[in-house]
Amino acid sequence: MRRHLRIFDFAVANLRRRPAKFLVVILVYSILVAAIASLMMYVNAFRREARFLLAESPEIIVQRLRGGRHELSPIERAEAIRAIRGVGTVTPRVWGYYFDPPTGTTLTLWGADSLPHESLVFEEGEMPGEEFINGCVIGYGVADARFLGTGDRLPIKGFDGSLFAPRVVGIFRSSSSLLTNDLVVLHTDHLRRVFGIAPDLATDLAVEVHNSHEVASVAKKIQERWPDARTITRSQILRTYDAAFDWRGGLWAAFMASCVAAFAILVWDKGTGLSAEEFRTIGLLKATGWKSSEVMELKLFEGAIVSLISFLTGIILAQVHLIWFNGFVFARVIKGWSVEFPSFEITPQLDASTLLICGSMSVAPYVAANLLPSWRASITDPDVALRS
Repeated sequence: MRRHLRIFDFAVANLRRRPAKFLVVILVYSILVAAIASLMMYVNAFRREARFLLAESPEIIVQRLRGGRHELSPIERAEAIRAIRGVGTVTPRVWGYYFDPPTGTTLTLWGADSLPHESLVFEEGEMPGEEFINGCVIGYGVADARFLGTGDRLPIKGFDGSLFAPRVVGIFRSSSSLLTNDLVVLHTDHLRRVFGIAPDLATDLAVEVHNSHEVASVAKKIQERWPDARTITRSQILRTYDAAFDWRGGLWAAFMASCVAAFAILVWDKGTGLSAEEFRTIGLLKATGWKSSEVMELKLFEGAIVSLISFLTGIILAQVHLIWFNGFVFARVIKGWSVEFPSFEITPQLDASTLLICGSMSVAPYVAANLLPSWRASITDPDVALRS
C-alpha cells in the first residue's frame, strides 16, 4: 500500500509540473461532461414531468373532428359511450386556451368539474367551497406571472369581447409543473360563458376503462360508432411526449457532436504518442529501477486524477446550469412551448444512467488513451528512451 501511495504522490507531482496543460485539459474535459450531463438531465426531467402529468389522466380522450380540426363534442354521446362494455365513467370536460396579453403567454382555462382535487396542494387559500362559484383558483406560475395573490382579480376577455374578472380564492401546486403552472380553474358555467360553449357541448369526453387491456378495444368501438370521433389513449400521449423530447434532445445532441469530435481529436492526439519530455521521463524511471507495471500504474493514476476532477467538475457545472440558470442553454429548444407557457422551473435528478453514459463517453476513452503510449514507452529500452 505504501508503494502505491508513493506512486500516486509522484503522479500528482507530475501533473503539478505542467499546470497550464493540466488546467486546459480539465477545462475542455469539464465543459464536455457538463454539456452531456445537462442535456440528459434536462430531457429526463421533462419526461418525468410528463409522466406525473399523465399519471391520473383518463385512459381515453374522445374528441370530435370536422375537416381535420378539433370541434366541440355533443354531451349526449357520453351516455352511449358509457353503455359500451368495460367502460366506467365518462366525464364531459370543458377547457381551452386563452392568450393573456399582459404577459404574452397562453394560459389553460379548465372547468372545475374536471379538476383533480386530490393532487393539488394550496400555497395560498384553500380548496374553495361556495365562494368558488364567482371566483377562480390558479397555478403558482400564473400567480407569479401576473403578480396575483388571494383576493385579487384576474381579468379575462370573453369570446364576444365582454370582460370577466373572477376573484382569486386559491393558489395551488401539483406534482407536475406542466399541469398546474399555467392553469386557471373556473366554475364550468363561467367557463362556458367565456368561451361561448353551449350547455349541450363539451371540449372533449374523458373515458375511464375498468380493464387497461381493453382500452384499444373500447377506442375502436367508439370510432366505429362515430366516424367523426378521434380517440386518444394515455399510452399514445406518453409516446408522443417521449418522441417530442427525443427529437428536441437530438437537435442539441447533433450540435454537441462537434464538441465530442473535438474531444475525440484530443484523445487521439494523446493516444498517438508521448512528447519527448514524457518519453525521456519514462526512460529515466526505467533506468532508476521502475518496472513497466509501475510506470503503467503511474500513468493510470495521472489519467484517473484528470478524469475524476474533470468529471466531478462537469457534473457540478451541469447542476448549476440547470438549477441556478434553469437550463437556459437548452430551454428554448427542449421546451418548445416556452413562448406560450409562463416560465417554470424543473428539478433535475442525477441518476445512475446519466453517470454511466457520461463516464463511458469521456472517462474511459481518456484513461485508455493515457495508457496506450505509456505502455509503448515502458517496454522500450531505457537507453533508447533517454537518447530520443
